[in-house]
Amino acid sequence: MTVPPHPLHPLIARLGGRIDLSDTDRAALSALPFQVRAVGVGAYVVQEGERASACQILLSGYTHRHRFSAEGVRHIGGIHGEGDILNLPVLPPQAAEDAVQAITPTQVAAVPIESILGISRTHPRVAQALWAEVDAQMSIVRAWISNMGRRDARGRLAHLFCELALRHGPIDEVEEWVISPSLTQTVLADATGVTTVHVNRTLRALEAEGYIRRDRRRIMIADRQRLAQLADFNRLRWATAPDASAPSAG
Repeated sequence: MTVPPHPLHPLIARLGGRIDLSDTDRAALSALPFQVRAVGVGAYVVQEGERASACQILLSGYTHRHRFSAEGVRHIGGIHGEGDILNLPVLPPQAAEDAVQAITPTQVAAVPIESILGISRTHPRVAQALWAEVDAQMSIVRAWISNMGRRDARGRLAHLFCELALRHGPIDEVEEWVISPSLTQTVLADATGVTTVHVNRTLRALEAEGYIRRDRRRIMIADRQRLAQLADFNRLRWATAPDASAPSAG
């Protein structure tokens, strides 16, 4: 009988992809206390100004990180997928400077910050893996800043689609991949700093040039590699090594 994966498998696999963890390290991670909750589309995982006592680990689905300007304009500053740590483990808890909202139905595990810091002190390689993950996430933030500042709308959308595709699986795979219909043109606009009208125009251009196909609200990427060339996409920011040996529940 197949043993189901441990609920924290996305976190264990992510950290194990950053640093080669021992069986003892993985067992300690699987022993962390946690509470799992389901978050519906549009609901908040982290509220702006919230002082969380637990790290929120995204187990499934997609969320985005955003903040509002004084004029009430939303700016999305990042997309999160399976295995991402949505807030840093720091004590005392700091007020969140932005909000994290579910794009799709998601599952999130809350792990007490004290437990994360405790395992970091007793398992040095877990601490190294956490620092490596933080460094990777900071690199992704810089990639988003560069994307907004140095690319036109075609490049911005292409870069965002490449990130989403890579989160789904290896970008070298050429089979067609469907972007979630939950990523509306409003979300795409707020994530790329252009208007919804410009998003619609740019999607039409990408489709005419053969980078994507569309069927109503569905956007399909047929050739990830060609899209990555358009976006000048550096996959190393998002890549982790596979960790097939993460523990199972039982």
